[in-house]
Amino acid sequence: MDLVDRQECQLRKLSQQLQKEISKCKLLEQRLETSEAQMRAVFEAMTDVVLMINLHNNQLGSIKILPTKPNQIYTDDTDVISQTIEQFFHEQTAQIWLEKVKQAVEVQQTLYFDYYLCRQEHKVWFSASISPTSDQSVLWVARDISDRKQAEIELQHAKEAAEAANKAKSQFLAAMSHELRTPLNSILGFSQIMYDDTSCIGENREYLEIINKSGQHLLQLINDVLEMSKIEAGKIKLNEKKLDLYGLLDSLEDMLRFKATDKKLTLVFERSPSVPQYIITDESKLRQVLLNLLGNAIKFTQAGSVTLRVRMGHEGQGAQGRQGRNFFQCPMPNSQSPIPDPRSLTFEVEDTGSGIASEEINNLFEAFVQTDTGRRSQEGTGLGLAISRKFVQLMGGDITVNSVLEQGSLFTFHIQIKLAEIKQQPKELSSQRVKCLAPDQPIYRLLIVEDNQDHRQFLVKLLRPLGFEIQQAENGQQSIAMWESWHPHIIFMDMQMPIMDGYEATKEIKGREQSKSGVGENHHINTPSRTKIIALTAYAFEEQRQAMISAGCDDFISKPFREEEIFAHLAKHLGVRYIYLEPGIVDQNNFVQSRKLTPEDLKVMPDTWIQKLRTAAKECNDESIFQLLAKIPRQYPTLIEFLTQITYNFRFDEIIEITEFLIT
Repeated sequence: MDLVDRQECQLRKLSQQLQKEISKCKLLEQRLETSEAQMRAVFEAMTDVVLMINLHNNQLGSIKILPTKPNQIYTDDTDVISQTIEQFFHEQTAQIWLEKVKQAVEVQQTLYFDYYLCRQEHKVWFSASISPTSDQSVLWVARDISDRKQAEIELQHAKEAAEAANKAKSQFLAAMSHELRTPLNSILGFSQIMYDDTSCIGENREYLEIINKSGQHLLQLINDVLEMSKIEAGKIKLNEKKLDLYGLLDSLEDMLRFKATDKKLTLVFERSPSVPQYIITDESKLRQVLLNLLGNAIKFTQAGSVTLRVRMGHEGQGAQGRQGRNFFQCPMPNSQSPIPDPRSLTFEVEDTGSGIASEEINNLFEAFVQTDTGRRSQEGTGLGLAISRKFVQLMGGDITVNSVLEQGSLFTFHIQIKLAEIKQQPKELSSQRVKCLAPDQPIYRLLIVEDNQDHRQFLVKLLRPLGFEIQQAENGQQSIAMWESWHPHIIFMDMQMPIMDGYEATKEIKGREQSKSGVGENHHINTPSRTKIIALTAYAFEEQRQAMISAGCDDFISKPFREEEIFAHLAKHLGVRYIYLEPGIVDQNNFVQSRKLTPEDLKVMPDTWIQKLRTAAKECNDESIFQLLAKIPRQYPTLIEFLTQITYNFRFDEIIEITEFLIT
């Protein structure tokens, strides 16, 4: 009995243990079912495609598609045989994807990449991650990113459209620049020549002065509009170079002193002793900002003074100015107003003018916005301050204004600078008017290539009286032929011409010149080894200027050009030397009026030359006369000057009268 009882007891214990194990198994089954249901719910809710991919002999083997929402369009069963591979992998790309899977398995790291599948004749884009689960299988998770890709494509198209529109805008502005500057070149050029003519006196001279002044004002307005357009198009860049800051300030003071004196204003330039003389910055932009601020200060100040102060960034001044006035302070909107560091320059322009109302200051630097005082002046476009601020920001600073209505204003800006090495600076060309060429120089041959007859005539009238030999061409083809036969020292090349433009002509001339450089041809002693080409352009954008330099041009002059620019480029590229009018002399013909030309003056020339001169004078052919004058030896500068000015003033009767005594 005892044995039976013991066995029954053991059986009961085993049965209880079995019941517990069964309960545990049932509980585990329930939990597994719950977990499986949860996992299935999770997968069914997923918007990603999830694949289990196995490799077989280094090839794509079986694929198990987990039951995520996108995969339900393929099958209702989670186990898919290898034929399903074709639903996901195109034959063309299967090899590429195989390499991706093998790479993930090999490096045992997750890889990411984008791909697309063609569904119903359109692309469905996916972003995939491939995670290794063993040395022969990976988990491939792919998310549909078609909407994002479509947005990216649309964004790219929008960007391309914006770039195309921006390019079209730049082309339009460049064309407008050319069209507006071209007639201004003739207006300003010929009004300047007529103003220098002694026969133009009295009211006519005043009218010419008004025309020239109005033309310059129109040019400034055009430049402002184009400058603002270039800024908006992001085409303004810094052109940093060494600058003599003292020289710049002195030239600005000389330039503005007459205007200030004319209004009975005191113009004061103050410079801290710590300000370096030589710095590296964009001289053109700094000059334009200072001219704008100082010009505005003089324009809107009726009595008192205009003061410019320059100091290093670490030398604080405050917002009261030297006059001790408590200005209304207002930082500009969106202004970072960084504290100037010691390597920055600070400029202050203070005036005792009409001031600016507090409600107008916030819009002061907006394009095309003017203050009430500016509108009453009926001058300008409201672009000057907007351009100035953009330039200052480009130079690493910002600008602020403080003002008291009817008491004055204080504009303050700073720029970042670099210190330049102190070396001998090249001398600037004299600003005096050119009287004639200095003696003992070669006879320079100048070729003017320009389809606009007015522009050619202006350059001929300006340069031929000085003793240059000049030929003309109307297009690029003619310029190449004339270069081959005449060998000019310098070519003034217009870039926009019919038949052949200046770009193509310049490339052709430079190419031929280079091919001949090693031939060793025997030219005349006065034949230049290399012709300099100066581009004449009415375009305002830097990319056009860079294209001219790339084509082979040695330099460029913007239309409408001034005579001092022409003379400066001749001196720069040919080394031409000039004799200038004495300071204060405006009329370059006064020396001609002092005495008459006599027959004795012409006896230094051969009889055949005198006969040709007389014939040309009778025909009123000034071009032929100028060609003859170019043959007068340089040791007779007075004769050249006399005949040049007589011809320039169309006094052919004097030439006929003088030559009559010498013709036998």
